[in-house]
Amino acid sequence: MNFLVVSPEAGRWKSPSPLVQAVNHMTDAYARVGIEVITCSPFYPHQLGDFSSFKCIFEGIEELHHLPFQIWKGKDARHTYIYNSELFNRPSIYGEHGYAYADNHIRFSFLASAALSYCKTIGYKPSAVLGHEWGAALTGALMQTTFSDFYSDLPFFFTVHNITYDCHVYDTEIERIGLNRKDYNMDGYEFWGKVSLLKVGLFYARTVLFPSPGYRDSMLKSNLPGGLSGFLNHNEKKLKGIQFGVSYSLWDFNLKTGIPICEAKKKARKDFETQVNASFQDKLVIYTHLDNESGKTSETLATIISDITKLNAFLVVGILKENPDWNYYQSLVQEYPQNIAILDIFESKSALRVSLAGADLLFASNLQEPSASLVLKALASGTVPLSGKDVGVANLLHNFEGDSTLADALLVEDSAAPHQMLRRLREAESLYCNDKSVWEKIVSNAYLFRYEWDRTISQYLLTLGEH
Repeated sequence: MNFLVVSPEAGRWKSPSPLVQAVNHMTDAYARVGIEVITCSPFYPHQLGDFSSFKCIFEGIEELHHLPFQIWKGKDARHTYIYNSELFNRPSIYGEHGYAYADNHIRFSFLASAALSYCKTIGYKPSAVLGHEWGAALTGALMQTTFSDFYSDLPFFFTVHNITYDCHVYDTEIERIGLNRKDYNMDGYEFWGKVSLLKVGLFYARTVLFPSPGYRDSMLKSNLPGGLSGFLNHNEKKLKGIQFGVSYSLWDFNLKTGIPICEAKKKARKDFETQVNASFQDKLVIYTHLDNESGKTSETLATIISDITKLNAFLVVGILKENPDWNYYQSLVQEYPQNIAILDIFESKSALRVSLAGADLLFASNLQEPSASLVLKALASGTVPLSGKDVGVANLLHNFEGDSTLADALLVEDSAAPHQMLRRLREAESLYCNDKSVWEKIVSNAYLFRYEWDRTISQYLLTLGEH
């Protein structure tokens, strides 16, 4: 088997996004099992640096827009970068100052066309073509139109990392970006009178992959706008959830020590205290991470935060300084310095590792993909997640319901319901303070949970092999 992978974000970025990290981990995992893969993404100078450590290996004209493109390679030969200075040498990936670039549909149809043109020219015919997010969605369509002579018999697999991201363009652009106008209808790629590139990817894919079975199921039950819910349910048979993994070499702070996890966490707790300049004393340490994919976590937390201060617990809130809620949590720190600390999460991965390793409990209410991986990262640190049964990874976890034999998480029916989250928080505090043996068993179970990227890729290969 050999694959062509197209993604709007991938490669060795200076500041990798969640999408970059996921695609890179997949690329590495393919290589570990001997799968030949060409992962194509744009060369963004502001993310990849100058060209001095890269080499141009190919120049050509892509077939859709008839624009010139270059293929660049770096030290990691698994990543192939497509460059056009006019389209990709910009300050940002998708837009600036809160506005999307008006020509994003041209930029990313060019990406798809250049990737397909390059492989066709060098005679690289993959077993399948894989696209990530709406920025690669047009790849599947172009395989059936502009490039039908070379790719029409190949399956296209489309991975949706976060269904809230999309790009809409006017129907006057249909032919310009290589679409077949006959599919411009509600059962195709039409969306409220415009073209939805997300629906393009969904429609032309042989199989649509979501980053977890739970996320796939929740999307089918959600009330998404523009008839998208009905469209997903109409295509339910080709939707599949495959759990994304984590890299334990990055997130397991205790991987090489051999120290029992409960002992290792005592030292990690001290490092966490130093990081937030606080004294946790003998309290249950709760960490919550409020980033762009944290869903309603902040809203739920704010509702019960006064109750949390009455527990024998210490809450650390990880949040960006520019977040509108920063000042609110800062005022709570001043009011409850013995119970709450705030941490600017504009830090490196190492800071998040310190936070997860030093905490006892992760408060993760109503997470959105792809940050359900935060739950897996917490488990890798022996930190017990408190979240909802609707969170993507939840179907793999064992909820504590009085028996700690297998339990590795505390789950609620509705993680956006403050009273449910508070009730489980109180239960966690009681176990931590009054029943150490049970708590330590849950911690140990959490730490023993493993879901590597290799496991994700094995599921991908089984799925691709079915076609």
